[in-house]
Amino acid sequence: MRENAYSVKIDVFEGPMDLLVYLVRKNDVDITNIPIALITEQFLAYLDLLELMNIDYASEFIYMAATLAHIKSRMLLPPVPGDEDEEDPRMEIARPLMEYLRLKAAADLLEKHDMLGRDTFKGNPFHEDDAHPEDQVISIGLFELVETFRQLSENQYHDHVVDFKTNRMTVKERIIGILSLLEKKATLSFEELLCEHPGKFMMVLTFLAILEMAKMNLIEIRQHIQNGVIKVAYV
Repeated sequence: MRENAYSVKIDVFEGPMDLLVYLVRKNDVDITNIPIALITEQFLAYLDLLELMNIDYASEFIYMAATLAHIKSRMLLPPVPGDEDEEDPRMEIARPLMEYLRLKAAADLLEKHDMLGRDTFKGNPFHEDDAHPEDQVISIGLFELVETFRQLSENQYHDHVVDFKTNRMTVKERIIGILSLLEKKATLSFEELLCEHPGKFMMVLTFLAILEMAKMNLIEIRQHIQNGVIKVAYV
């Protein structure tokens, strides 16, 4: 982290395996045939972006980055004569990744079962059951949000430097501002919130505020199936 920089401690919503799954799906590659150089480069790019926004991420991400770099270096070494039966180095990550996907699929299946209280009494701000097909939404993960933030910020600001020392607004104050907006309009687009105020600092601050609000279960973040628009709404 930069010395004296404005910093926010945010629990990681998803782990390094989730980031790997996201990158594999994004690049549409086979888990058993991962282009390790490309995935390693993109994994490190995401860590750089999180650091740019002063988001503290878990040490597991650093360990995964080191593992990917190690596998990449092994892939660059010429094969040793007589070791034709040596296992593909990429299986070091492919095997646990496949197991993780199996466990995640089982967890998702359990999540779909009705739970007393949650599915009986809790309202849905997006009203999925009453929505038309073109209005249906799906849950969105942290890394999809980070990717959308990256695209929006690059489109608006080519300078990636954010001076946190000259700006005094806090994440708490920005959360209050967003809650005020949601009181007037129950659902807002992710882009609308990020671009509400000009300046790279406010864009980063808004993103951090949205993450904090999601962590505190104040809001839900969903993406429309048809148009890809990300929406933020009260829980």
